[in-house]
Amino acid sequence: MKITTIRGDMCNVHIIISNIVVIVDAGASLNKILEETGNEKIDVIFLTHAHYDHFAYLNDYIEKFKDVKVYMTRQAFEKLDNPILTVAKLFGVNNLNKINQSCVNFVEDGTTIDELENKNCFISLKGHTDCSCGLIIEDNLFCGDALFEDGFGRYDLPTSDFNETSKTLQKLKNLKGINTCYAGHGNSFEFSKRFNFN
Repeated sequence: MKITTIRGDMCNVHIIISNIVVIVDAGASLNKILEETGNEKIDVIFLTHAHYDHFAYLNDYIEKFKDVKVYMTRQAFEKLDNPILTVAKLFGVNNLNKINQSCVNFVEDGTTIDELENKNCFISLKGHTDCSCGLIIEDNLFCGDALFEDGFGRYDLPTSDFNETSKTLQKLKNLKGINTCYAGHGNSFEFSKRFNFN
């Protein structure tokens, strides 16, 4: 399995190449993705949460790869055309088009990507938004904005909640078997060292 992180226009995009190609979040232009993958077909897109900087190019990916499967929470899907709940207005975007639900697969704690041969599961990481979730593949955690190398996601935005953030941080602290964490912004980092200060 190969993992590459692209510093996108909006957020990090993580590309996982195994028996299939998985993209975590859609904050980099399609051209950047195709340059990195060598025009490989994208099989799966995973959306960590419904903030505009994490799905800005999602429709471009879907139009290019007609049979791509998109994984996200139901709460995330229900927000995608709302410029307030997605904080798109903060990026100067007032109109959003909802994506076609036919390519969307809804996830919750424990859901897996059947097409991926590697051991994997989704994990709820509410707090930064009420739709935040992560993806664990083997000993790697893709956590969106739930956790950063030196902090955690904002909790002063629509649908964010400090109490849920606290619960998620405790949940992550107790998570076993994770080696590397790939965040939505900033650097990837060694997961165990992140909690050494507690």
